[in-house]
Amino acid sequence: TTKAFLPRMLELQHGHVVCLNSILSQSPIPGAIDYCTSKASSLAFMESLTLGLLYCPGVSCTTVLPFHTNTEMFRGMRVRFPQLFPPLKPEIVAQKTVDAVRTDKAFLYLPWTMHALVILKSFMPQVALEEIHRFSGSYTCMNTFKGRT
Repeated sequence: TTKAFLPRMLELQHGHVVCLNSILSQSPIPGAIDYCTSKASSLAFMESLTLGLLYCPGVSCTTVLPFHTNTEMFRGMRVRFPQLFPPLKPEIVAQKTVDAVRTDKAFLYLPWTMHALVILKSFMPQVALEEIHRFSGSYTCMNTFKGRT
């Protein structure tokens, strides 16, 4: 799709490429290997594209990295502390995406606390990250998964 539309956007110096990704692109979990790897490759594509368009006036990118969104796709997924990390409402994700495009934000983490996860991952040892994942229940959240595969 990008290949089809980007040349005209560049010619017109007007356009915005939006990718609805997932925080699982940067923090994968067991039970969703195919999903996590496809999102990771999509993230790499968008990071490269965003950098490639830095000096292309009028054309930019937004990558949205939400946590668990309350849709049929993730039906049955359970987190250990749903009060701290409730599933996102699709309408909120949509509105925040539109807001990010309007403000030309390159990367949007939803909720904002997911950005902290990426920061922690950048300097914490793997063993510590595994303990955080075990404690939070993210390693077992897919055990009750009934959504689409």
